[in-house]
Amino acid sequence: MLRFTTLVFSFIFCSSLSAESSWGNSIQKGFETAKQENKFIIVDVFADWCTYCMVLEKEIFPDPEVSRILDQFVRVRLDGEEFPNLRKKYNVEGYPTILFLDGDGNFVTKIVGLATKEDIVSLSKRILQEPNLESFLKTEIRKEKENPHLNFRLGLLYFQNKEYEKAEEQFLTSIQKSKNIPIVKENSHFNLNLIRSVNGPKDVALSSWKEFIKNYPNSKRITTAKLYYGISLKETGDYKLAKSILTEIQPKLVSESDKTICKETLLQIEKGF
Repeated sequence: MLRFTTLVFSFIFCSSLSAESSWGNSIQKGFETAKQENKFIIVDVFADWCTYCMVLEKEIFPDPEVSRILDQFVRVRLDGEEFPNLRKKYNVEGYPTILFLDGDGNFVTKIVGLATKEDIVSLSKRILQEPNLESFLKTEIRKEKENPHLNFRLGLLYFQNKEYEKAEEQFLTSIQKSKNIPIVKENSHFNLNLIRSVNGPKDVALSSWKEFIKNYPNSKRITTAKLYYGISLKETGDYKLAKSILTEIQPKLVSESDKTICKETLLQIEKGF
């Protein structure tokens, strides 16, 4: 009897270890595996002090139906307190948060708070029906025709993949739909202008940046917008105004890449090219 009990205990213990081991603890390895196996990623973002996180880990995820469907994802579990950059990137504002991502780290969707078994299974099935993020977003757009967030996200995906014409179309659509959602409209306009700066007539980019600065004078991106406006002025031949604007904003730039671009553009102006 003792031997049988020991065997049963060993089986349960091993099964528990096996279930636990299906969750990785490296987001980078998760991305690599997802790309290799052409899978989506599910990230359980938790905190040690979060009671609902424990319920999710000990009761919801081990459910046989939930476990079976999540086996089709690459699973990663991360303590959100140790990954502030991840929280910022994916706008994680509380725990638990379940993130669904693709192998390139693109955001698919998320569940905030204590998810039910039905929440996870239903959303997972929707995601798994699609071969990739582009397909998923297109399906969601067909379901929510007036949702500008979806067009914005599809635009970002195309922009990342350097499919500039497709990206521009999605940002324009997002702008049209987001009349009552100022932040989405602003972000769409900003990214539309970036596309026009790298892929389009310089005079169009110049006009777009000028319009952005006029419409969003209090934007958190106003300094960056003026940087690209100054670059556009230089590229269309207005060296004097370009130098004035770039010199004004140079001390306000934060990112090293923006500082470098500004410095190099000013040097080009000084050299006359």
